[in-house]
Amino acid sequence: MDSLLTTEPVQHASRRRSTFALVRDLRLAVPGVLTAYLAFGSGGFFPGQVAVAAVGLSLALLLRITTSRDPLAGWSAAAVAVAAAGVLLASWTLLSALWSDAPARALLEFDRVLLYVLAFGLMACFPRGPGDLRVVLRWVLVAIVAVAVAGLATRLLPDVFEGVPGREPARLAYPLTYWNAMSVLCAIGAVLALHAASGAREPAVVRVLAGAALPVLVLAGYFPFSRGGIGTAVVGVVLYAVLARPRRLAVTLATAGPAVAAALVGGYGAETLATATYFEPPGPDEGRDVALLLAGAVAAAALLRVLALPLERRLDAVVLAPRRRRAMALGAAAAVVVAAGATAAVVDVPDLARTQYRAFVTGNVVDPGRDVRQRLTASGNNGRLDPWRVDLDAFAAEPLHGIGAGTFQLAWERDRPVEMQVVDGHSLYLETAAELGVVGLVLLAALLAGIVAGIGRGLRGSERQVRAALLAAAVALLLHAGIDWDWEMPALFAWLFGAAGVACARPRAGDGEGAGPARLTRVAAGLGCIVLAATPVLVAASQSALTRASAAFERGDCAGAVDAALDSRDALGMRPEPYELLGYCNLRGGAFGLAIQAMEAARARDPENWRPAYGLAVALALDGRDPRGAIADARRLNPLDPRAADLARALDSDRPARWRRAAARARLPF
Repeated sequence: MDSLLTTEPVQHASRRRSTFALVRDLRLAVPGVLTAYLAFGSGGFFPGQVAVAAVGLSLALLLRITTSRDPLAGWSAAAVAVAAAGVLLASWTLLSALWSDAPARALLEFDRVLLYVLAFGLMACFPRGPGDLRVVLRWVLVAIVAVAVAGLATRLLPDVFEGVPGREPARLAYPLTYWNAMSVLCAIGAVLALHAASGAREPAVVRVLAGAALPVLVLAGYFPFSRGGIGTAVVGVVLYAVLARPRRLAVTLATAGPAVAAALVGGYGAETLATATYFEPPGPDEGRDVALLLAGAVAAAALLRVLALPLERRLDAVVLAPRRRRAMALGAAAAVVVAAGATAAVVDVPDLARTQYRAFVTGNVVDPGRDVRQRLTASGNNGRLDPWRVDLDAFAAEPLHGIGAGTFQLAWERDRPVEMQVVDGHSLYLETAAELGVVGLVLLAALLAGIVAGIGRGLRGSERQVRAALLAAAVALLLHAGIDWDWEMPALFAWLFGAAGVACARPRAGDGEGAGPARLTRVAAGLGCIVLAATPVLVAASQSALTRASAAFERGDCAGAVDAALDSRDALGMRPEPYELLGYCNLRGGAFGLAIQAMEAARARDPENWRPAYGLAVALALDGRDPRGAIADARRLNPLDPRAADLARALDSDRPARWRRAAARARLPF
């Protein structure tokens, strides 16, 4: 009897510990799951995916606050600083609707920042245990490898995956639907795989699998033909090697290096796969050959790594005195300096830099012709200088608070020097300065600096190598974000905020947690989570209905389009798009008065957008009312758009009959 009485509490305690361990392991997969969900949802570019992810994180945070004994046990000073900067940035983003007169745009931008802050905050709530950060990065790596495999399948087996949505003809973009983002994600995966294959604390099976994944990641990063993505990989790998200095790196390079080289040579040699007609003969045959070569490279890398395991154990057993390690590090640094100096002398780096700079500035558009591989050696800016100039002009116009979150597209359409469709400013930092001014730029800098500092604070400890991998990938991504719209592709950033939350969290002191906050505090925090989830819920509902409405409108089903547009409007009435669709459906039905009201409602919600002004001009003309003021506004807001220019010329008359004929032939602005 005594034995039974003393054993039962122990068994209950053991079950509680097992449950706690299971929950802890599952939450470490959150950044990886988030990456996979967003990547397979067009990179998270569209509002619906961002909203759903933000709702999920809000509910997870609510569950943590209401069920855990000490829900904020992991919060440290570093985590509080990062979260505070993120909250302030999100608040400033939402507040910018007051001076931009485009509340829907500000709300959508707010949701994205909220997603990042929630990912960080949720992961920072849990105390960091030994090895947690390594597990998080493994899950992220698994997600990125899955994305790379899916993308390569559409390129190498085009006859099998012919109907995949978002597949680009010339450059690999699936599943993110943007080739540069695809290449950057694979670059991040390459850095994480290099660490998983070389880290001192990684299990043998992880090292073998990570080394085998490197050919897949590198080949998937090559087929987007992205110079920035390849540069991101180089920066990340070099930073990791310098910061981590893993002994097993040489083994990884020796075992996976030949496989990576073979896969790259095979991919580069498949000429048809580098054209927009890769799905036509002999493209599918070349793709199958490269797929077989890749499979062999993966198998060879895994086999070589297994055979090298005894050598790794010998390397691990070697104990070097601190003086010997410093001498080796200094020798390696000296060798790098000598090699760099010799290269500079042979290549004439200053002259090369001047040549490349001139080529970048003057080569505004990179046109590789039929063979996309040629763009990898081109030095042009590919049209980036013009958006950057618009960013700077917008910042100069409103340096303190900017022109408003999400309104770069409006500034571009109004001030662009060339007829090129651009939605984002192609630089996180310049676009933030343009849209949110000095205040927003300072808040963004505080947020990102806090993340980098929080990750880097453990570089001298037992987690040096895993933190070096995370820091190298983060710095490489942040550098690339300065020349592209990575921030608007949450698949590239959500994992970083989640992993940074783990890195900034307080180390776990024991199995138990503290007493935690009072009940009233929990209730207030839980209500806060519900409030945070409110806007993403509304955006998700509105976007889902808007997608249905657009699809119905495209197939000519105006009854279905009107129903769905009304649902979208009811979910989030500040958006102009549902009113535009209602207006055009009313025009198709001959209800010109209702169409005018709908277009005016759309203009009121986004007054600097040319599309509602264009739609209003069409509606007024069909109703026999003077449309010239409305079309003049549309031309002022988008001077280079040929549709607005054509309609303005056609409406240049005092005759209502001519207005009606011109409006009936007008092209849709979307």
